[in-house]
Amino acid sequence: MTGESRRHVLVVGAQCTAMGTLTRLEDAAASLHTVLTDPALGACRPRPGRLGSLLIGAELEPEDVRKAVHEAVRRAKADGAVLVVALLGHGFTPPQQTELYYMVARSTTASTMSAVNVRHLLAEAADEPGVEGVIALIDTCHASGAVPDAGSIAGGVRAGRTRLSVLTASAADQAARDMRLTFALTDVLREGLRGADASVYVDVHLTEALRGRVAGQVVGGFAYDNDPFALDGLWLARNARRTPGTGDGVVGPVGRQDLEEAVSMWRADTRLPARLSLADLDALHRFADEGQVDDALDPWWRTRVTDVVATLQECARTVSLLNRVLTDVLASDLLREARRLSGLPHTAEGPELLRDLVEYAALRSPIRGEPQWCALARFLAALAHVSADAGVVPRLRDWAQRHGVVTAFNDALKKYARQPRRGRLRLVVSLAGALTGWPEEVDAWLVGCEEHPVHRRFRCESADRAGAGRAIGAALAWSRGRLPAPEELVHVDVAAPAHLLARWQPEEARVGRHLLGVHNTVVVRWSGRMDPAEENAEINDAARKALRDMRAGGSPAVKWIDAAVLGDRQALEQSLTTGQYDTVVGIDHHPESLQDVLEQLLPYAPVLLWPRPEARPGDGRLRALVREHWHDLPDGLADAYRRRWSREHEGCAACLGDVRAVWHDEAWLEFCRPFEKRVVTGPEEE
Repeated sequence: MTGESRRHVLVVGAQCTAMGTLTRLEDAAASLHTVLTDPALGACRPRPGRLGSLLIGAELEPEDVRKAVHEAVRRAKADGAVLVVALLGHGFTPPQQTELYYMVARSTTASTMSAVNVRHLLAEAADEPGVEGVIALIDTCHASGAVPDAGSIAGGVRAGRTRLSVLTASAADQAARDMRLTFALTDVLREGLRGADASVYVDVHLTEALRGRVAGQVVGGFAYDNDPFALDGLWLARNARRTPGTGDGVVGPVGRQDLEEAVSMWRADTRLPARLSLADLDALHRFADEGQVDDALDPWWRTRVTDVVATLQECARTVSLLNRVLTDVLASDLLREARRLSGLPHTAEGPELLRDLVEYAALRSPIRGEPQWCALARFLAALAHVSADAGVVPRLRDWAQRHGVVTAFNDALKKYARQPRRGRLRLVVSLAGALTGWPEEVDAWLVGCEEHPVHRRFRCESADRAGAGRAIGAALAWSRGRLPAPEELVHVDVAAPAHLLARWQPEEARVGRHLLGVHNTVVVRWSGRMDPAEENAEINDAARKALRDMRAGGSPAVKWIDAAVLGDRQALEQSLTTGQYDTVVGIDHHPESLQDVLEQLLPYAPVLLWPRPEARPGDGRLRALVREHWHDLPDGLADAYRRRWSREHEGCAACLGDVRAVWHDEAWLEFCRPFEKRVVTGPEEE
């Protein structure tokens, strides 16, 4: 079976003293590693540690590279995975030979033992039993000398039954300069490959695209495929710009996993096409349904095959129905909101969002004892609810009637109608009056209950953490008293100045018998955006533009700031004032002067992320967590914090609950708009 988790990667960037420093090497290696480990693109599994998936250094030895490759091969073998290996830096071929040697710290062209024989390394990796295939990216001089000859592969322990693709930056007698191949490849994978299929392969499409971007050197590609049991192509990355209509077929990762398991248990010699069409499903259903009179194979698994195929056929018909019914409103944001509302996990999302959500609901979400299609009925009801189109409900109810799940569909609709729409009804609590310590009073606004927000001020019994918590509790009681039945208050926005955000977690405020975040979804805001100062309108308008740009571009690329960037505050200020951080900004560590950092960044970044003090995110797990859960944020943080309070967090090396966030979305900026126009009275007029 296939899956995005079964891909491993190793990117090596080695400097060589004898050949001179490559100034762009580190950036090239890190950028390529980021793309290859992006779940939506390369989908490779990152690996931290000394022999991790990214190895960069000016002191590497040949054995360091060999050990890193052997460890990556071992991991890929254990998972039955594809391995992507990238070697970036210097390389040479000995006189009268074409074999490439990869150079490390003390390598010289006068000694092959001081370097790494790339041909042998790749041939050994591809020949290792259990490895599903090897893709090599070689960005060095003389790079095409890395390609093993077919005889060395065929003569291995697998007798050539393996797969190997090699992308090379230059011919065997040619130099490669400035990491041109790596930067061009990174750009192509991020932008997508026009005219290609759903995935990018080391083939003529890719090499032609790269040759158009890389001047002065010949980009080449080599592909060897002699594995008759491989179920999926040896793809390098998912295509971010696939041609409409090509797709991955009608079956997604979850459906393929279930179908491959059933088929392999029924007939081990039956192999599925790399991309399954409706015609393929129809043929498989007929083959399994008719069976054989003398069929001695397990009849239970034959029945299982027909059941899975029938489910996948119905999923394809349901996707087609939804594309027709929701033509005017179908968008990624709507699908993700319906996914959250119906209780499907974020792991249900896949490369083709609608198909994969429908498939997951049909195959993974049914509750024991309930009809098969109930979970999908709840998802369709959520789509009908969030679309806010009354004409959608009858057409989807017809689907529910055909599948015998009308009750589940109607129950879900009623449940969703009772829930407050995301962000519509909420309580805003501001601690803006805390200039240096804790405030003496807090302001509260109930939003969404009446035409305009309703405001009230609450005095703190004491100017400390406990006093603020009790005042917030009083604001909650006041807001609930104003709500008509059966409305419930769920969303609470807490706005505070930077000095409180640096040391206080608002969801942990004691507001009665419980913490604020136990029964409420708390989103933390910066109160500076409510300030009536003259520049407030400017920074909020800049944030609105940034949010519109991010929405148009899909998932934003978080700009991460490390200790080196924070160490040069003058350069950082220059970057901020020139708009380089008007986006989602992540601090990859917990700085000692967090308050100062927040005060510097918050006027610019609409969204700011950083880890708790006790978190240890240096291995890249923080970035991976944010990337994985992005479409559940910011509300997903509330559930993560609740899990963190429970025993589920015990023994957890890193989890989403370790992420702190100050989040300014478009709804919050609209709430702030009246403050931008407020006239401030002088003290004599009070």
